[in-house]
Amino acid sequence: MKLTLLAAGVAALALAAPSFGALAQEPIKIVYANYLGPKHTTNPVLVDFFKNVERETNNTIKFEWHFSQSLLAGKDIPAGVRDGIADSGYIVGAYVPSQMPVDNYIGDFSLLNDDPILMTGVINELIIFNCPDCTEEYEVKFKTKFLSTIALTPYVYHCKPEIKSLADMRGKKLRAISGWVDMAREMGAVPVNVNADEAYQALDRGTIDCAVHSITSQRSRSYGEVAKNVILDPIGGYLGASMFNLRVEKWNQLNKAQRQAMLKHQPELIARAAFNYVREDEEVMKEYAAKGTKFYKADPDLGKFLAEFPAKYMPKAVEKGKSRNVKGAEQIAKDFERLRVKWKGLLDKNGRDQATFQRLLWEEIYSKMPT
Repeated sequence: MKLTLLAAGVAALALAAPSFGALAQEPIKIVYANYLGPKHTTNPVLVDFFKNVERETNNTIKFEWHFSQSLLAGKDIPAGVRDGIADSGYIVGAYVPSQMPVDNYIGDFSLLNDDPILMTGVINELIIFNCPDCTEEYEVKFKTKFLSTIALTPYVYHCKPEIKSLADMRGKKLRAISGWVDMAREMGAVPVNVNADEAYQALDRGTIDCAVHSITSQRSRSYGEVAKNVILDPIGGYLGASMFNLRVEKWNQLNKAQRQAMLKHQPELIARAAFNYVREDEEVMKEYAAKGTKFYKADPDLGKFLAEFPAKYMPKAVEKGKSRNVKGAEQIAKDFERLRVKWKGLLDKNGRDQATFQRLLWEEIYSKMPT
């Protein structure tokens, strides 16, 4: 009888108290850091992504974001995420090439980026599913899970002096990362490794003569205030890096539903960020031409060099990858070309609008990622 009463009492207590699953818990906080300036078009898209994930998870995940180097500078973000100063950040291996040789190798393929939407599909699928070296570098060395990136729109030279010919390039100090370092040297110029947002000050102070980046940097990074000569010959657009990622320890804290929410909203984040870059390049050229920036094509000798250099450089890039101990350098190059053909076919068949691209990212990549 006593046992029966005891059992009944326990049952009553169980009914009166919430289950462990229903108990209020502190939300999981994710601290995000990037170096992108306040005018950068990607920051509002990131904020919308953060809010979407918070809403999707009933606020069991909460984001705290720090933009404009307010928490970590570009070169400090990889180690800062690894060490838990932030949980996620805009990781650009080109700023720490000796620490992230694989990401820097992927960056060398930037010179072949002649279609940023197509290449955004390529680079995400490549890094997530086809690059064991990438996974090892991010997850083992930096304890960080890569989740997304975008391919940037065509890079051009933003210059203080007017530069038109190869002769004009000789001796000039150029912001250069990845393959653009070799491009600068072959022109007789001096490559300088400075991050995109610090390049404004470098231009202003004369530390560099030209900064390589997308046209949008005339506005988003204020290059238009100090570099009013833009050589329009395209020279690729940056690939690699990681726009969003998560420390493995933090990813492991998430339950299945939270991870699924994180993946569900990646395609929208990527598609909006990529298409924003394309649209902003067009707007910025019109706006800054009216403000006095000269947009022009290089003289034939420089134009020919810039057009021909990428294809000539790629065999060297593969050899450089091997020398940096990128074990799968040749296979990465083969998969890059295979995926470029695949994504061209997908876009040609389905269309190239933003909504279609977002759907393809989900179907081809994020719906297939394990949680």
